[in-house]
Amino acid sequence: MQNIEKIIRNEQDFLIIGHISPDGDTIGSGMALLLALQGLGKSAIFVIDGKVPEKMAFVRDYAPVYSVADCPKRDYACAIAVDVSDKGRLGKAQPLFEAAKRTVVIDHHGTNPAFGQENYIDPVGAAGLLIYRLLTQMHIPLTQPMANLLYMAICTDTGNFSYSNTDAAILYAAAALRAAGADIPRIAESIYQARSLGATRLIGRSLEHLVLAEDGKIALTYILQEDFGVCGALIEDTEELINYAREIRGVEIAIFLRQSEENQFKLSFRSKNYANVAALAAEFEGGGHIHASGGKLQAPLEQAISRVIAAAARYL
Repeated sequence: MQNIEKIIRNEQDFLIIGHISPDGDTIGSGMALLLALQGLGKSAIFVIDGKVPEKMAFVRDYAPVYSVADCPKRDYACAIAVDVSDKGRLGKAQPLFEAAKRTVVIDHHGTNPAFGQENYIDPVGAAGLLIYRLLTQMHIPLTQPMANLLYMAICTDTGNFSYSNTDAAILYAAAALRAAGADIPRIAESIYQARSLGATRLIGRSLEHLVLAEDGKIALTYILQEDFGVCGALIEDTEELINYAREIRGVEIAIFLRQSEENQFKLSFRSKNYANVAALAAEFEGGGHIHASGGKLQAPLEQAISRVIAAAARYL
């Protein structure tokens, strides 16, 4: 981390990049770092290949979030990938990362191949914790917006402090962020206590598609492209759907398939106790954490369901 601190202090022009299909951790971590760099008088831009979920729209009050199309195209002095598990997860921002004079990766995925010139990779509960540590080491004061962003990062990647990756270090950091002014009620209401009618209907749709296998140890559900129009929902509304499968008593592995194109699916995996779904995801061009990971699959729906369940059964 000392080399990354030196880069931050010595360089003046930064591009911070989050991962595709951005979630609370990549957005919160990346934007907190953005505000910290701007506070040091640096030029910094945050870019994602995707959209900020509506429930996190409040982050735009703090700084602009650039799409790849809108991001100024030039060779940046330093590109920092935050919460990005591999180069492919940079999406359309990958050329911008590769064109930078210096590249840095800050990530908490154990499967990360360390694709930056400098890498800070530690399999903790959230990338937000790594940014918090970095800013603390650099003695950068936490403003309330930075505290809000880091708290959002940590709480979303720990299932609001309910997943097995919630350890003492995460909780200590959350307490420090609260002391720095993190508005927990506002964040909780925006992310966990407000849902559109379309998103609510999509929950019902996914439950209609629920499949149980291996004596109830595997639960799978899916959403097709047509379901979004029927329900009046958005892609971002699928983020929490896998939890309804995971929460069924007796389920060890939960699987969610989201159709991205005809015969193409984005896969999400979750496990409760012992199943290594990072290894499972690796069979489907993906990766992630032991208990939370993702991948992709090209096949007709029924074949996709059969293949994924058969693969998951080997990890029980």
